[in-house]
Amino acid sequence: MNITVNGKPYEVEEATTLEQVLQLANIKTTGIATALNNAVVPAVMRPKTVLVEGDSVTVITAFYGG
Repeated sequence: MNITVNGKPYEVEEATTLEQVLQLANIKTTGIATALNNAVVPAVMRPKTVLVEGDSVTVITAFYGG
């Protein structure tokens, strides 16, 4: 099935979780916020959140500075 992560297309297996997609995309899971189809997904829900065809994942990385 096809999904996007920060606008980049990925092809993944059925029943892939949000946590698995982050690993596939080589995204470190600390210090980030995730959204699925514009709805925030808390870190504790990533392993339980199953993606479906056409889902859009947004990952925002926290950073310091000004």
